[in-house]
Amino acid sequence: MPPTPKPNDELSERILEILKSSAPEMMKLNDLAKALQIKSDSKEYDALRIKLNDMDQRKQIYKSTRRRFGLRPLGEISAFTGIMRFQYNRGMVETGAKDFPTVYVREQDLNTALDGDRVRVKLLALKKGKKPYGTITEVLQRSEMPITGTIDCDDDFCFLIPDDDKYPIDFLIPKRKLGKAVHGDKVICRFLKWEDRHKSPEAEIMEILGRSGDPSVEFKGIMKEFNLPNSFPDAVERLAKEVAVIPDEKTLKQRRDLRDLTIITIDPDDAKDFDDALSLQILPNGNKVLGVHIADVTAYVDEDSALDQEALKRATSTYLVDRVVPMLPESLSNVICSLQPNQVRLAFSVFMECDTQGKVVSYDIDETVIKSTKRFTYAEAQEIIDTGHGALQELVLELHSLATLMREKRYRSGGVDFVTQETKFVLDEHKNPVKAVLKSRTDATSLVEECMLLANQTVAIALQDMSKNVLKKGTLPFIYRVHDEPDMLKLKGVLGFVRQLGITVPNGTPSSNQLHQILQQAGHLPEIMVINQFLLRSMAKAIYLEENIGHYGLGFTHYTHFTSPIRRYPDVIVHRLLKEYMLSKPSDQRLRYLQDYVVEAASHCSLRERLAVDAERASIRLASAQLAMRYKGGIFNGTVTGVTSFGLFVLMDELNIEGLLHMSDLSDDYYYFDESQFRLVGKKTKKVFRIGTKLTVRISNANIDKRQIDLTFVEQEEESE
Repeated sequence: MPPTPKPNDELSERILEILKSSAPEMMKLNDLAKALQIKSDSKEYDALRIKLNDMDQRKQIYKSTRRRFGLRPLGEISAFTGIMRFQYNRGMVETGAKDFPTVYVREQDLNTALDGDRVRVKLLALKKGKKPYGTITEVLQRSEMPITGTIDCDDDFCFLIPDDDKYPIDFLIPKRKLGKAVHGDKVICRFLKWEDRHKSPEAEIMEILGRSGDPSVEFKGIMKEFNLPNSFPDAVERLAKEVAVIPDEKTLKQRRDLRDLTIITIDPDDAKDFDDALSLQILPNGNKVLGVHIADVTAYVDEDSALDQEALKRATSTYLVDRVVPMLPESLSNVICSLQPNQVRLAFSVFMECDTQGKVVSYDIDETVIKSTKRFTYAEAQEIIDTGHGALQELVLELHSLATLMREKRYRSGGVDFVTQETKFVLDEHKNPVKAVLKSRTDATSLVEECMLLANQTVAIALQDMSKNVLKKGTLPFIYRVHDEPDMLKLKGVLGFVRQLGITVPNGTPSSNQLHQILQQAGHLPEIMVINQFLLRSMAKAIYLEENIGHYGLGFTHYTHFTSPIRRYPDVIVHRLLKEYMLSKPSDQRLRYLQDYVVEAASHCSLRERLAVDAERASIRLASAQLAMRYKGGIFNGTVTGVTSFGLFVLMDELNIEGLLHMSDLSDDYYYFDESQFRLVGKKTKKVFRIGTKLTVRISNANIDKRQIDLTFVEQEEESE
């Protein structure tokens, strides 16, 4: 390794001193500025930014992909910091390091770390071709997330039994912290301390929700567990109702008037917030102008108002089985911003002229006023696509034709066609689940999806074009939706498996186009479900970022989120920034502020999105357990959806819910986990279970508290009795 060049001025020396004292922790620009006592709105701040980039270029320091600065690349050191997540009986520390983005931690090496804690992890000896494992040496910051669970008391002690398996240990509740809680109560607790791995961590009760097992109490527990608000502050509700009016005609004339244009919405049956609408015009040259019209939320939500601050705090709407926790109050989300049919609404529209090959040859973005002509459900649009007949059939069929062309073009350009399904529950009048339905992609859902993808891509390209026009170099501050390359360590095993099946696999990290080709080649094989699922698991998570690193899964070099501002705050930011940049170039001081703002906002929104996804999954597991309880003891045909070292996850075909068939319940043989082939194999019988294997199971238990379904294997002879 070449020697590090020596700094040649006092500022460089001070920067190195601060980074050295922080190592191995990396620092953000604004944290460095605070340490140097430099204000963010000063010329010295700009000088610091330039100096840091210069030192990075000279290899004096290192800048990570998340715009954090350190002494050297994280991959060159053996200690990392990050957030620890616990799943499948092991920890995973998300480091943000390029070489080791995830370090795995066995349960015995967790020390006293719990899910959500910020920790320092030290790498253990690396083994070629194996995942990197480490041991946690220090808990830097405890998670502040509440812990939900059930109180279990004996004569002397009371413990909290956590609902979620992400806590692999029970918490001791000191008697002075028990309050009025009794055995069997569902409670919300706050972590107190855990200093000795060989003793129980301690927690205190914050709130008693009711009796454990009661459906309403259990769903309430999810709201509390993930800190989801039940309502909006009164001041926010009042402000939302005050601003929720259509402007007068004089103000509307400042917008492009599209009220005479045929515009439609296509949404799920139960949708209330219609935030996107579509139009299509055919030009004399045969090109088609696709109009994507998005609810203009920023026309009603002023920057830094109480309404805006609350929306940023929430960052996303959260869709639980029994309710929606909206980002915006209902007077906005379901009424004035919702693009309802035959109602005058404000929109932010993207017009894209597409040639006969589906290529965008020109675009235009404008603030508009629209009046949606008709609202279609996905089922209604699908019927028109299938039969060729129905209301506005020509428009729907032309949109379908264009969407098909764009989808084929996207796959040729590098988009990956993963097969995914979504579970929806039917609830009775008491909000108890009575049925689960699997929702898969249809031509109608693909129609809308392709139009939204193109609009999001076009907006990101428009930002680049604006930047070229107003800046000498670099890009205007913005938020992108990015998806990094997959983790090669995760990908290596599944690619080796695919290669054994006779499919050509490239060396090194495959491009998204090559990954799509692998899926296409494997489409006829019985192992396609295994390949699809494990390729999907090897993918990085899509996040929001202030730097454009592209979107691997979509095969796009430019991508953002523009099309759902009613339910996603990053889209609100994108709308706001576009409008500002379309008017004029912001001042240097404003650009400095925005540069720091998008860094913080992107990180916050990514974290809130992750929390919302976790909450949604918890509610699905809870509803699944409640539904399984109705059928306890029942025998069902099923399909293996996951294979682990501790058992099989099985989707029951008739119920459309998933349970765990534990390894110990496969009593006909001793089974071992063949990780390289993603399967369980019987030592004597050589019977094989892998993703896609059909089998018969019995629901042996449904634990509503733990949101778990336990299954037992049913032999063919037993089934026929």
